[in-house]
Amino acid sequence: MFGRIVLARLKIATRSKIYLFWCLIFPLGLGTLFYFAFSSIYESSKSEPIPVVVQVNDSAINEYKVLQAFSSLDKDKLEENFVNYNTDKAMAEAMGEKFEEDPPMSEDDLDVLNEVEGFDDMVKVPLSIFDKKYLKEDPDKINSSDLPLVKVLDEVEYDDGTKIIKKVEAKDSSDAEELLKDGDISGIITINGLKDISLLVSEDGIDQSILSGILSEYLLQVDLTIDRINADPEDGEDMEDTFDSSSYSLDYVNSKTAAGENRDPFVTYFYNLLAMVALMGSIASMKAVVNTQANQTATGLRIDSSPVNKVILELADLTAITFVQVVIMVITVTYLLFGLNIKFGGDVGLIYLTALASSAVGTTLGYVVGHIGRFSDEIKEAMLMLVFLGGGFLSGLMYGDMKIIIEEKCPMFNRINPSAIISDAYMSLNLFGPGKMYHRSMISILVFVVVMLLIGVALSGRKSYKTL
Repeated sequence: MFGRIVLARLKIATRSKIYLFWCLIFPLGLGTLFYFAFSSIYESSKSEPIPVVVQVNDSAINEYKVLQAFSSLDKDKLEENFVNYNTDKAMAEAMGEKFEEDPPMSEDDLDVLNEVEGFDDMVKVPLSIFDKKYLKEDPDKINSSDLPLVKVLDEVEYDDGTKIIKKVEAKDSSDAEELLKDGDISGIITINGLKDISLLVSEDGIDQSILSGILSEYLLQVDLTIDRINADPEDGEDMEDTFDSSSYSLDYVNSKTAAGENRDPFVTYFYNLLAMVALMGSIASMKAVVNTQANQTATGLRIDSSPVNKVILELADLTAITFVQVVIMVITVTYLLFGLNIKFGGDVGLIYLTALASSAVGTTLGYVVGHIGRFSDEIKEAMLMLVFLGGGFLSGLMYGDMKIIIEEKCPMFNRINPSAIISDAYMSLNLFGPGKMYHRSMISILVFVVVMLLIGVALSGRKSYKTL
């Protein structure tokens, strides 16, 4: 029975001209428009250096010195000295001798380090707390040119080897703003800290979009760095655990990974296009669920009065629709990669794998929404459109920088917005390859699918004609 239902649903889905138009033809057409709109803009200016003024405040340098002090702290040497100090002190006290040697670190300073639980705590630690004899590198040697973003701006290049950024010197902020006003520079980048970066522009254009894209990608790397730091909580009880943060290094925040395999900032629009295609499958799965409800359709009335297991019926529908969505995603990805020759900047196999996984996001979302309340399918369809169109807008489908704005204002929303989760998976492949960020995105996709599926099954099992 399950197989017959799947085949029947496959026939229904493939015969639906409206479904195929919106889930396949429309995205292919939109992708083609993106290609002609964006590729020519990027190609026309990709070898022209962009003049900018880069302002580095002392707060950024001091913050980076503290982070590097944590990174270069020789905790083994410090722990060894503490052991020797405590041993010598105990022996002196046992022999009744006066012990006047100072500890390797004062109790107050040690308490400060014990209270460090993440990035925000680290940057508040004063640099003076670190004794240079326990540091593998002297943080005082750090200057503005050593900051990760400054290195990125100095080294990031176009495909032909031309430097993207051309630094322009300015006497002060007023002089920089005057240069911007006169059109001598394209923007002013102000660095107040590792993640406190601002870009000032006087107009919108391709140069400004490229600058914004570089900063957006850099800030994503910073988030990865901070997540890595925050992932190791300090218990404050063991000397070795106290300095676990010293194993963190910011060296991987460099120009190579910031540039990515595809430096075109407009490629993010195609990432979000694929996210929209994946989520549009929610309409079909929602309608399939509504079609089994006795208060919505005559078919639902017959199904509810029949001996067929409703959960199995719906899962068969969901399987068929997901399969169709997989085929649609494969066709769309193939068209973008090989038809339009869009460089996604990642392993092709993993790009297809991401597309396959994200296909289930939309169908399971529609499966849940189909069971919500006694609303008509028109209202439920409007709810889903709000999710994939509104979520697409907030993840950068209509305005490329929107996701980074959300990341600054409300980062948690990017963690629950399915459009942002899917586009992050593609972007992380471009920026970092199949690393931690990509794995995190894929895990988020799988968790979303499993949770939606379980919720849908639970809601389906509780519904009968009497409850509708």
